[in-house]
Amino acid sequence: MPEFASEKIRNVVVVGHRGCGKTSLVEALLFAAGATKRKGSVDEGTAVTDFEPEERERHLSISPALAHCRVGDTKLNLIDTPGYGEFIGQVVPCLWVSEGALLVVDAVVGVEVHTRRMWTMAREMGLAVVAMLTKLDKERADFEGALAAMKESLAGAEFVPVQVPLGQEADCRGVADLVTLKAYLGDSKTPTSIPEEFGAQVAEARALLVDAVAATDDDLTMAYLENDGLTEEELRRGLRQAVRQGKLVPVLASAAPLGLGVQPALTALAELFPHPLQREPWEGTDPKSGTQVTVQPDDPFCAVVFKTMSDPYVGRISLLRVVAGRAQADATVINANTGGKERLAGLATMQGQETHSAGTLATGDLGCVSKLEATVSGHTLCDPKRPVVLQMPAIPVGMHAVALVAASRADQDKLSQALARVAEEDVGFTYERDRETGDLVARGMGPLHVDLAVQRLKRKFDVQVEQKPPRIPYRETIRKKVEVQGRHKKQTGGRGQFGDVYLRVEPLERGAGFEFVDEVVGGAVPRNFIPAVEKGVLDVMERGALAGYPVTDVRVTLYDGSTHPVDSSEQAFRMAGQIGMRKALEEAGEILLEPIATVEVTAPEALTGDLISDLNAKRGQILGMDSIGGGMQVVRARVPVAELASYAGDLRSISQGRASYTLEFSHYQEVPHELAERIIAEAKRAQQDKD
Repeated sequence: MPEFASEKIRNVVVVGHRGCGKTSLVEALLFAAGATKRKGSVDEGTAVTDFEPEERERHLSISPALAHCRVGDTKLNLIDTPGYGEFIGQVVPCLWVSEGALLVVDAVVGVEVHTRRMWTMAREMGLAVVAMLTKLDKERADFEGALAAMKESLAGAEFVPVQVPLGQEADCRGVADLVTLKAYLGDSKTPTSIPEEFGAQVAEARALLVDAVAATDDDLTMAYLENDGLTEEELRRGLRQAVRQGKLVPVLASAAPLGLGVQPALTALAELFPHPLQREPWEGTDPKSGTQVTVQPDDPFCAVVFKTMSDPYVGRISLLRVVAGRAQADATVINANTGGKERLAGLATMQGQETHSAGTLATGDLGCVSKLEATVSGHTLCDPKRPVVLQMPAIPVGMHAVALVAASRADQDKLSQALARVAEEDVGFTYERDRETGDLVARGMGPLHVDLAVQRLKRKFDVQVEQKPPRIPYRETIRKKVEVQGRHKKQTGGRGQFGDVYLRVEPLERGAGFEFVDEVVGGAVPRNFIPAVEKGVLDVMERGALAGYPVTDVRVTLYDGSTHPVDSSEQAFRMAGQIGMRKALEEAGEILLEPIATVEVTAPEALTGDLISDLNAKRGQILGMDSIGGGMQVVRARVPVAELASYAGDLRSISQGRASYTLEFSHYQEVPHELAERIIAEAKRAQQDKD
């Protein structure tokens, strides 16, 4: 494919709920445009944009994929994205590098949870949006019903059809283009006259379109009033402007596997979406001075990496968006995030997993390079003369956590590097070593997300791991104030050891942590030994006497003691601090604390009762409910973290995938007595097994 000028490029991210037909639509668009020789199938595992083995096995999109086609003199870059909410972390960068979002909605099911999320994110990031109602040939497909659902639940713009189906369900014969007043019957690329039986329906729909477009601009309103309508050219111009200003969302119609509505959709996407030079300038930061800078299209070369892939033969492949200047094959650039040099080796465009060499890429174009040394998703590549860092939008934090355990010593040796590579490919997947529990904890948006990451470890890097629930970071604290003496005295024939301290230990309010107070007067404990006493206290607090968990929310006051002119030392007073703190914990009545999370669940109002019952069963405390429109409700609750290990799966089961949730740490609170006894017993058994 030849190089296209920036004005002839359209970057479109295809988004929607899982199963709405995004990948099938992309396949149909590529085939109709002549970019592929045969139409791929999701069910048969032949789709261009579903090329990972896990995608073909499960018949669903897991990772974003880039493809392109030519529509007249325009290049249409399409990013096919996953529809599972668990993979939203990979969708965010794709929205970032696009000017337009094609919001795909199943005409049978209507608006779903991920539809709303994608709509909200696209609007917040300033993208122009076009909607596509798919599966119009299926039983119970309802174009008008789905359109009404969009108008009701997706606030912020007016949804207006620019295409309507000719017929319903199995009798759907094609679509009518309301701008040209032409019909596209079957999978024909050639328009024809509107069939007579649909004349009244099409005329009514076009009148509504003209009214909606005319109302978006004063000049168009005047033209409409003076001429009792708009010309086709005025309608096209007004529609383009309204889409780019976010005032209107054109609604297209298709049955992609049959080719119905695909040809006019290609034309609409090329006409309605803005080109890269029409977006707002990118804002960045000068890495040297830290000052804010604006990146204009004609500035020196600047590009962002929005997706990283690992190929067993090529190595690391980095998908990029050219923000300014031109990308030149084999040019030497710098990574503004790391300061290191990189070479744009293997500059190419992508068609699914296939690459096609390109000498240059114009401003705004999407492509890829291979074998970058230290550049990952979210990094900025620049001309050395003008470094700038462009900040990728925040990725939602993974809430489903598992502990990973290597299956063998050989797997353990390779695990760290393999996890790093998997995390490079999927910015929504993270991992860390928990300093408290020692667990290697992997986090994703749900169990499927983590399961697929574990599969990649095995398939790509030959690393096998087991998944276990991560250990809960319990805490211990005390009930009452006590005063104790800690005395360490030891005589070994030579110089002895002597340290003597008096400690007052008392509970603090939840979340206060630890406080050490020095109230020694008269030099009863020399100043240089007081820090050693604090260290001794902290030594004991690392592992409480109750179940071996860290002790928190305690104030320890050193108020008296005694010393020996020869035998006292820092080590002796550290030992005295340990002895005193152990006594205090025994006498002060230790209790077990558990972490509590604040959970917000977004779901259809009809499911509110089931959600609340489930949260109550998890020892949750309901904080409140809010209606957010479109028949959706947000339920807020505080729930013990120990009860949320499988919540992603539980919620999917309750809601059939129609709900989503977020959580964040809130506070620690006392564990109920019966449950505390079981946790303490299990902790002691585990320690005995370890010993």
